[in-house]
Amino acid sequence: MDSPYKTSLCLPLDSTLVAALAKMTAAIGSADWFDTVLDLLGTVCAIDSGGAMVFHRNQRPRRIVHRFNPLERKLPEDAFLSGPYALDPNYQLFLQDCPTGIYWLRDIAPDDFYETEYYRVFYSQIGLSDSIDLLWRINADTALNIFIERSIRNTRFQPADLIAISALAPLVFAATAKHHELTAAASSRDTDQQTHRKVQSTIEHFASSLLTQRERQVLFYMISGYSSALTAQRLGTTEGTIKIHRKNIHRKLDIGSQAELFSLFINCIPFAQPDQSTDPLEAYQSAPSTRKTVYLP
Repeated sequence: MDSPYKTSLCLPLDSTLVAALAKMTAAIGSADWFDTVLDLLGTVCAIDSGGAMVFHRNQRPRRIVHRFNPLERKLPEDAFLSGPYALDPNYQLFLQDCPTGIYWLRDIAPDDFYETEYYRVFYSQIGLSDSIDLLWRINADTALNIFIERSIRNTRFQPADLIAISALAPLVFAATAKHHELTAAASSRDTDQQTHRKVQSTIEHFASSLLTQRERQVLFYMISGYSSALTAQRLGTTEGTIKIHRKNIHRKLDIGSQAELFSLFINCIPFAQPDQSTDPLEAYQSAPSTRKTVYLP
């Protein structure tokens, strides 16, 4: 019997696929629509988990639906929305004004993504090894993101999977436009906006009291998973210069590893002051010594 993780390059228009297409079409405008989309994608490509959320430029993402096996997750369900979303490759791509389309993690992630602390202490801790996202632009500041995922216990997506999803994408995007038209009354929540403002403030001011502007640019590439070589390319300098900056960052922050840097950044988020240009690291360091690391296993 063929493995469910082996996708055919030819999609048969059989009764299962036709039924899934009909169910998705019938559900447009209803609260169940996103579940029918995931069901449809699952008929042509093996999926271990998935969901949908709205990306916002000026507030944290808003989850709509999320299917996953809680036994495979070592972190709370809301861990992603409390700050790590800011380092997610798909969210970063959204901020860069990417168009409506299909985005495979393998193609968009930084070159060292699977060796980063972000992957080790967050991504892998929620049981994931790979994802494919269908991003539909609502406007310049908002997008609907439908994502499908593979567990770390199974094989990652293959090119055949991307071909299968791409074959259905025009239908999904057309249905997405109609669904959004019928349900556009959704309002943002104050808590989402406040959390996002804290995350953005941390990105803008983290370690500003200790590091130079150039060092903080390098720091953000470090926690986002970029190698020294790619960071040098992005900043228009040499790899050797980037390595010197990295060494200075470790020395000034008194840390010895990428794990400590990632933990420090995440734990500073609650201490950020969005309306002030203050370094959240200073507030974090002056807090009681009973503080705990949130994400490191």
